[in-house]
Amino acid sequence: MDLPEQEGLRRRPRKCSDSSQLEEQFTLSSRVVNKIGQRNVRIFNLPQRSIRFVKDVVTTLVEEQWRYAMLVFVASYVGSWTFFAGLWYVLSYAHGDLSHDPATGERLTDGVMPCVEGVTSFTEFLLFSMETQISTGYGAKVPTEECPESFGLLTIQLIVGLLIDGAVLGVVYAKMVRPPQKISEMKFSRRAVICQRDGRLCFVFRICDRKWQHAIETKVTAVLLESRRTAEGEEIEKHESYLKLENDGRLVLLWPVTACHVIDRDSPLYDLSAAELLERRLEIVITITGGTMTTGQINQARTSYVASEICWGHRFCDIIEYDARKQAYVAVNERMHELETVDTPLCSARQLDALRKQFHNEENRQETAETSKQREAELQSTKNKEKNESGVETTIC
Repeated sequence: MDLPEQEGLRRRPRKCSDSSQLEEQFTLSSRVVNKIGQRNVRIFNLPQRSIRFVKDVVTTLVEEQWRYAMLVFVASYVGSWTFFAGLWYVLSYAHGDLSHDPATGERLTDGVMPCVEGVTSFTEFLLFSMETQISTGYGAKVPTEECPESFGLLTIQLIVGLLIDGAVLGVVYAKMVRPPQKISEMKFSRRAVICQRDGRLCFVFRICDRKWQHAIETKVTAVLLESRRTAEGEEIEKHESYLKLENDGRLVLLWPVTACHVIDRDSPLYDLSAAELLERRLEIVITITGGTMTTGQINQARTSYVASEICWGHRFCDIIEYDARKQAYVAVNERMHELETVDTPLCSARQLDALRKQFHNEENRQETAETSKQREAELQSTKNKEKNESGVETTIC
């Protein structure tokens, strides 16, 4: 049942475009989460910040860019080779292997053989250290049983080399199986809309997961961030209010789907109208969580919509078609962000419910009045019928 059109209740909504004037209402610095899911939060004066990153070096390397991680890997290998080359040099120098007769070139020590055969300079010790750590055997440069200390140093270097190799492989694997950082652009529509569904105002956005990175236990949440002043005068910056989504946010992402939040009396958007949407500084953060079918790893993508990115009086175009030749459903991905204008009340959901209640009350009063008139007419007809029957009986007598 349609509501009567009143002034300001229904008129053509504004056109939602990518105008730079609308984008200027919210600059990048005013967002908590940008469109690709990165949080715009900086924490200053954090005590021992550098030490925290060093203590959790694995997480730091996984989250850093590839060029910085590769720089750390190369530095760790070169540093370990150089460090152990210095230790081998010190060991050979203490044993006297580096002292030679200038005339004959023979060693001046009493030992039968040197600690490391075939090495006389630091450069050769560096090559020997690299050969020890990354190869499976020796060539001309080989440690001997002359120095007992060399066995302990050799064992320590092999263990350190294995630890570095394991750490590098673990970090590289974690970075490779980790989802890309800019996956939010391909999963969420650029804009959200507010339109009517079954006579109720709804906040709607579209999600597409083409690579099925969130196929297992898919969960979508929406949080409204907006400043709020309490009754005591306290100003709460970016107060969090959860928006209840249909089916508790659990979706089956077989194709691009729309997530819907019904704006009812329990919704924080219950008092929001089209005019207030242009003035309020709000941000709605959308988060999708799920596991991949390949590795089972839990992934999370995030984006946000500010007031200038919410289109009132629009809805998403249908992009799902059935192709009889392919015998499969086809989703036109290029049209994922397309919107179409629909007739939508510009008032808030509270005002719309009040008008709907008023309209139903008027209809009930009209129905009650008509019912009363029908009853009075039936009573009058009954009385007239009784009078006519009594008159007929008198005539017969």
